[in-house]
Amino acid sequence: MAQLVDGQKIARTVLSEIAAKRRKARLVIILVGENPASLSYIRMKQKYGGAAGIKVDVIVFPVGVSESELRTCIRKLNNDPGVDGIIVQLPLPTNLDRQAVLDEVSGQLDVDCLTSTNKAKLATGVDVLFIPPAAAAVLKILEYYQIDLRDKQVLVIGEGDLIGKPLAGLLKNQGIKFVVANRQTPDLPKIAIGADVIVTGTGKANLLTGDMVKQGATVIDAGTTGAEDGAVVGDVDTESVARKAGVLAAVPGGVGPVTVSMLFANVLKSAASRGRDLTGD
Repeated sequence: MAQLVDGQKIARTVLSEIAAKRRKARLVIILVGENPASLSYIRMKQKYGGAAGIKVDVIVFPVGVSESELRTCIRKLNNDPGVDGIIVQLPLPTNLDRQAVLDEVSGQLDVDCLTSTNKAKLATGVDVLFIPPAAAAVLKILEYYQIDLRDKQVLVIGEGDLIGKPLAGLLKNQGIKFVVANRQTPDLPKIAIGADVIVTGTGKANLLTGDMVKQGATVIDAGTTGAEDGAVVGDVDTESVARKAGVLAAVPGGVGPVTVSMLFANVLKSAASRGRDLTGD
């Protein structure tokens, strides 16, 4: 049976390291509406922020907020020296231009790494300030379990903005050889069975099953989707894959907690780069 990744344990380690720096830092989250899932994510970020010693403020707008008003708020936050990170909680109402709103965030405060500018920097490897938290979480898990990718067959399933694209950029910049596939790839089972390390982030439940995984492979499930019973599930059929994999980051409890902790690592980096003072005793 696979060794299951304890994402909570890794996250606690990261948050403790951040708190030990004793640096003043503040994250502002902008929320439009009261989406239950968004509220749940924000509560988690507030909890983790407390553990990291980072202040988390939330600005809530009604669903009917205009794009102009939202962007004006972001511009004001960009110019506030007491702000070290800005997150626009997704999803946004469909009447708002998602990327235009995200692009209003200053690149120096874009700790989610979702602005067009920061995504372009990540793709080229030039002047990269922040690593997207989810992709950073994948790398942190691999580091924690001492999995060296240099001599491995690596497969990335998914080409989205949160996992696939940024992770591919990071691996390329590190000189790691890898293959990218997606849920429509016809010979995905054949490709997957040859991989030593599989990272999947498609949002397709049970996409990866045990018969597609090499004995002893490392599998990182970074995909999430809602099940009919309201639970959150990943891309991996955990039961069958756990019988084959050597290390498995399953959903829930694997990548998710580490992702939030890496978000706060970005906030700390922003505070340090902008010269924010240490808190002292």
